[in-house]
Amino acid sequence: MPNSFDDDRYPLSRLASWSLAVGGVLAVLGGLAIAAPWTAATVVDAICGMTLIAGGVSQVGMAFGTWTWRGFWLALLCGALSIVAGTAMLAIPVEGIHALVTFLGVVILFEAAAKLAAAFSVPRDFPWGWLLVDGFVTALLGGFLLVSSRQQAGLFLGTIVGINLLSSGVALLASGWWLRRDVAP
Repeated sequence: MPNSFDDDRYPLSRLASWSLAVGGVLAVLGGLAIAAPWTAATVVDAICGMTLIAGGVSQVGMAFGTWTWRGFWLALLCGALSIVAGTAMLAIPVEGIHALVTFLGVVILFEAAAKLAAAFSVPRDFPWGWLLVDGFVTALLGGFLLVSSRQQAGLFLGTIVGINLLSSGVALLASGWWLRRDVAP
């Protein structure tokens, strides 16, 4: 470790280490999701359902805590809708997964746009090709989710989440190795 934070290599060394660590975790999680896609889809559905319920309870609590506020009824309604949606996702996970497929397809397309933009904004000596490939893979996966049939939604959701995690993990691992090589004394 350098003696001073002024050393230009210290931040790159930390970035390399974090890229390798996070890339490894994402790659392992991606492999697990691909191996058990319905389990991965069910976990995603359960996390979204619990998050909606927690957010809804918080909004209802806020509404009752500020009952004299003119937005009371709107806050109460939004909180109640979040609780109902989260409960439905937990009670009927297959339908929750179907709804998530469409939503996640759109979100993944936005992620792809960000990755593609990043590929063209990094310095040319950075391994931008990995970001470019990751952006294209992510765009294909998002588009595939949007056109998939309802019958295959869970299988596609789990598999695509796994491929997305694996693709991002490989891109981070490649970047970390490149940075480690570039920073090495």
